[in-house]
Amino acid sequence: MSFWTWLFPRTHVVFSSPLPHEQALQALRAATARGNLTATGSVAGSVSERGVHLYHRRMMRNSFKPHFRGALRSTPQGCELHGRFALPALVFIFMLFWLGFCVLWSVVTATQLGGADLMLLPAVLPGMLMCGFGIGLLRLGQHLAADDPAILSRVIRQALQSPSS
Repeated sequence: MSFWTWLFPRTHVVFSSPLPHEQALQALRAATARGNLTATGSVAGSVSERGVHLYHRRMMRNSFKPHFRGALRSTPQGCELHGRFALPALVFIFMLFWLGFCVLWSVVTATQLGGADLMLLPAVLPGMLMCGFGIGLLRLGQHLAADDPAILSRVIRQALQSPSS
């Protein structure tokens, strides 16, 4: 596994359903709480013709939890929900900016101040510490939400089963 994949995991999944496209959309909507604060249910998000966006709602806020984004496609046997579990796009972009700036800070500081003099190590240290802090925070948030893909998958599978089962 590469460092990039370890830091920003993405899991592609396909959920099959015997339900027709429109009925599967309705079943997913019924299993999903709208994204407002007063809604009940552990899975929130939006389900529309354009796509499905779901996340597991917890008592504590965690911006680093994986969200499911996908779309329903009709098949001869019913339909399939194609999608992936990944960080929200804004969190991904923010972390790229954060880590990139920290690495840039360290590289520029090291090259501007000269060669490999141990006396210059304290000037590079803040950038490296902030980079380590960002990676640690990202991994902690992912660890705290490690069971979210399984919970979302279970709710999606249950919603997409045929009404007779």
